[in-house]
Amino acid sequence: MILVKNFQYAPKKIYDQFGKYFPFSTVDVIIFKQDSVLLIKRKIIPYKGKWHFPGGLIRKNEKIKDAAKRVVKAELNLDIKLEKFLGVYENPIKTRHDITHCFIATIKNKINNDYDAESIKFFKKIPNNTIPYHKLIIKDALEYMKTEKKISYHRQIFYFL
Repeated sequence: MILVKNFQYAPKKIYDQFGKYFPFSTVDVIIFKQDSVLLIKRKIIPYKGKWHFPGGLIRKNEKIKDAAKRVVKAELNLDIKLEKFLGVYENPIKTRHDITHCFIATIKNKINNDYDAESIKFFKKIPNNTIPYHKLIIKDALEYMKTEKKISYHRQIFYFL
């Protein structure tokens, strides 16, 4: 993993202004353990109190795969192996517009909590209070795992070969 050198967080005022006019480019990582999926419950906004995948913003000059590894390491102190690129999904909501690049990954070590996770759990049945578009991504990931074929186009913004 290559860390972005001299990275600086945008001041909150600029970050908030950016979000009013432009979508955020993000990564989400789907981690399966047999027939269960790893979800974390957020303690902070956006989606406070909701179950979701480990994920976050892609930093300037950071490769997408490196961002996926970085956010999982930061959120769970977890090393992962990216197995497959699932696709790109869009989540335009009133308060934020994310365009997320989703990966299926396997874990290499023990899971630990992060600053924005209330709890971490593997689920066989997806909880009702999971972020809605993450439910769709889980469905697509399970379909892919069963068939190892392309996911139907109507659910994705892009599919990279």
